[in-house]
Amino acid sequence: MKHKILTPEYNCDGIFLRKIRSFICRTGRITRSQSLAIKNYWSLIGVDFQLKPLNLFSVFNRHAPIVLEIGFGSGQSLVETAMNFPDKNFLGIEVYKSGIGTCLNNIYSSGIKNLKIIYHDAVEVINAMISDNTLSMVQIFFPDPWHKKRHKKRRMIKKNFLKKISRKLVANGILHIATDSEEYAYYILDEIKSINTYLNLSKQNNFIDRPCSRSITKFEKKGCILGRNIFDLMFKSKTINFSI
Repeated sequence: MKHKILTPEYNCDGIFLRKIRSFICRTGRITRSQSLAIKNYWSLIGVDFQLKPLNLFSVFNRHAPIVLEIGFGSGQSLVETAMNFPDKNFLGIEVYKSGIGTCLNNIYSSGIKNLKIIYHDAVEVINAMISDNTLSMVQIFFPDPWHKKRHKKRRMIKKNFLKKISRKLVANGILHIATDSEEYAYYILDEIKSINTYLNLSKQNNFIDRPCSRSITKFEKKGCILGRNIFDLMFKSKTINFSI
């Protein structure tokens, strides 16, 4: 397992380029169980970051629709979804080692073979490892909304990132986002409305009802207890006709 979640970049003078990230690099506390899971199961389930596109057939040893989830946390809902849809291949990305360890434990104990995970910055993974027109679905559930005005520049879901995701989706592929922040939900709608490769699947052109296929996360349960509303956004990738 490679321990760097960021690829360092330098300018022509050799000066390190600092980039604004959607997460804070922190070590955090990792339990013995999580540490052992990484040691014992990473080689079986983990996918190391690389600066070239993945051969997804080699990763899963079969052809099947690919579902990518960005920021899976502890992975409980991702594992549950992979178990419920054995006909699909799932690829998860997470930057916090504690979540990686917990997810590895859950994957191994459940015995599922259609889920692999990556420990790295999702933006770099999308740029370097995912070929265009390969993903049937991208899931981003409860990304950090970065509420404070000075922190909003850290938001992952911006127009440029949404455009990158669109290129990775197959025709009629799905982008599914869920958030408990109303302000962030409307921000995402505003960012995506000018991208002509997406079709909003909401009849009101805003939010959909929670699909039964989306497992409820621990974070979501806590939010519901606190009375927060949950916003599901779903978009389909359109085939653009460039002929005149």
